Amino acid sequence: MNFTSRGTTNRNQSLALATLAALGSASPALAQDTTQTGVILLPVLEVETSEPAQKPATASGTATASAATTTAAPTEAEAPAAAPSPVAGAGGLSPYADPQAGYKAVSSGNSLLNQPLSQTARTVNAVTAEVLADKNATSIRELARTTPGVTLGTGEGGNAFGDVLYIRGFKATNDTYIDGVRDSGAAIRETFQTEQVEITKGPSGSIAGRGTTGGAVNVITKKPQADDFTETETTVGTDGLLRQTIDWNKVWDERLSTRVNAMAQVGDVPGRDGVYDDRRGLSVAAEYKASDALTLELSAYHLEMNQQSDWGIPWIDGGPATETVGLDRDTWYGIADRDFQDGTQDIATFGASYAFDNGLKLSNRTRIGRSTIDYIASVPSSYDSTTGTVTTSMKSSYQVNRMLSNTTEGAFSLDTGPISHDFVIGFQVSREEIEQQAYSGLDSEDYGGLTGTTCSGVDLYNPDTSACWAAGAALPLSGNPRTTTVDTTSLYLTDTFKLSEQLTANLGARVDDYDITREGSGYSYARQDTMFNWNAGLTYKLNDQGMVYASIATSSNPMGQELDAGGGSYNGLDEAGQLLDPEENTAIEIGTKWEWEHLLFTAAAFQTTKDNARETTGRGAAAVTADSGKYRIRGVELGVAGKVAERLSLYGGAVLMNSEILESADSSAIGTRLANTAHQSFNLLAKYALDNRWTIGGQATWRGPMTLGTFAENGNKLPGYWRFDAMAEYELTQTTVLSARIDNLTDETYYDAAYRSGTPFVYVAPGRSASISLKMKF
Repeated sequence: MNFTSRGTTNRNQSLALATLAALGSASPALAQDTTQTGVILLPVLEVETSEPAQKPATASGTATASAATTTAAPTEAEAPAAAPSPVAGAGGLSPYADPQAGYKAVSSGNSLLNQPLSQTARTVNAVTAEVLADKNATSIRELARTTPGVTLGTGEGGNAFGDVLYIRGFKATNDTYIDGVRDSGAAIRETFQTEQVEITKGPSGSIAGRGTTGGAVNVITKKPQADDFTETETTVGTDGLLRQTIDWNKVWDERLSTRVNAMAQVGDVPGRDGVYDDRRGLSVAAEYKASDALTLELSAYHLEMNQQSDWGIPWIDGGPATETVGLDRDTWYGIADRDFQDGTQDIATFGASYAFDNGLKLSNRTRIGRSTIDYIASVPSSYDSTTGTVTTSMKSSYQVNRMLSNTTEGAFSLDTGPISHDFVIGFQVSREEIEQQAYSGLDSEDYGGLTGTTCSGVDLYNPDTSACWAAGAALPLSGNPRTTTVDTTSLYLTDTFKLSEQLTANLGARVDDYDITREGSGYSYARQDTMFNWNAGLTYKLNDQGMVYASIATSSNPMGQELDAGGGSYNGLDEAGQLLDPEENTAIEIGTKWEWEHLLFTAAAFQTTKDNARETTGRGAAAVTADSGKYRIRGVELGVAGKVAERLSLYGGAVLMNSEILESADSSAIGTRLANTAHQSFNLLAKYALDNRWTIGGQATWRGPMTLGTFAENGNKLPGYWRFDAMAEYELTQTTVLSARIDNLTDETYYDAAYRSGTPFVYVAPGRSASISLKMKF
């Protein structure tokens, strides 16, 4: 493998694809006449109507209050035609969001959350496609930066560096789902094909299976719709950004419809010297109505992420070097000709559903998936104050995740006396395989075959790493893989029923048979667990606008659920861990939800307690991992989504938490707070329509200090921060929108996460960036 040419080749390919896609999407517009604005645009839609009472959907997902510039004024003899109202799931609008308030999700794409979100007895942060666009959240990682109660972690303990997420203080790396099916391993995920991202808070063992302590992330993908449309967006920006997306929906006849989404991007990471982030993706979805009762579905998804690995800056004198010794935020300690980070995903899903005359709907889905993470990274692991130099360690991994699953689900209604029940019952079998190996010639820290090497004497302020690697030297894979296999068989049932006009109950239960094995050179570990989890919720409708609810739910964390982790407290399977029972989690939540036309307000108080929590005492050969810990997180969460007024849209929330370690093998840890947790966070996205064409908006994000450590906080903290973003849109025509945005307006230096040791390294978040986008629909 030639590392010296690898990055350049991938970047040139991505650049070519993005440029061709941009030209292709613009070509229909270039063929049209110049409009009165003097810009070459798509044809203007001519509709003879008076000023509409409601704004129809546009290319940006917003709406236009008046069509005066493109319509003829009605005469006295003419009867004003009513403007068409936006329809959910038509013309590119989300089927899950309020068609007149794109910031507000009305329903979930998860079949087990079959009530309206305003009536669901738990907190669900449903991020609609319009919110994703206005946040500029083109990746799950970026979404996590601006979602209260969600934080990012590091690729530690042998974990691959992908979307390492924490929800309400609990690690959720392997708790990400695509259309309700678990997406195994630490992948790197894009959002170009995403209709909605749902972050279900609190233990979700009865809904999603193993793990899901603080919650789960479910990515709902775009499905075919009932009318033809094509949407394109071309973006150019600072740091060499060029991004192109295309969304093409085609109805071929009354039975067959398809939807294709494509994306290409090249660009550097703002504020980080030499760090790039290039992407290419394609998704295809098809729906065929074989009969009035039988529907067949197929979806396929391919993603390539070609990036420069970036494991941040050193920790010096109790804080990030940018804070304590004035290090420039763009300082990078890697080796440009050697280091890289590539990720791929290939997922195909085959589905069939049949609607019986008696109301039973039976569905079956088979998913085949393969993803890879491949990287070599330089980590600024320690600092020598005498010499003013940094020692970097080399980390590497080539990881392949394979999965196969089949889910059969039935939904039906049943009356028992005066009570009507809505049941969902399902049976799922799956196999997940994770294969990991390192690149050879490495000799330090060992996580079951994943190792690193070091390079000392790197200048802190002007790092020259040329002596750390002989340019062009071969770095073959070790040929000594570690393989983890998980077989899971699950049975689940939910029942939603009305006890009265005001009182509704929801019950759920799930049994998971979990069988894991791990094999490598000279070792073989195994563990089998049968886990039962349940949830119960009550909602009481106070009036047409408001309700209150109470719920309780459980989940389990079996040993080895972090499939790519080394072992011990990292939750990867090892010799000692195969003797440990699953961690047990229980949560209670009480809350209220209020809905006024196109606005939803939520408030909740919650408590999650983890028993049998794993902790490691001692170091090196003397390290012992036991399930001797117990801790609790309490908090409140507020949320708002939708339109406050006709012109003003809001989306956001705040989370305030407190954690406490209740039991530990280390008596000094009892009473302290949990490590790797940001206990306070806030975000508010706002958009205001100044008139029929101009819209302005922005978002404010605040995250409080993040405690660091292994289990209990060790006294180190990442500083809190404010981040501000701004945007503006101008509607050139009803089908063409020009927008501009600035992210991290003040160029704030802030940090995603830090390694858990006493002298951690720190991941630096992106700096200020600006971009201009042209959205078109035809």
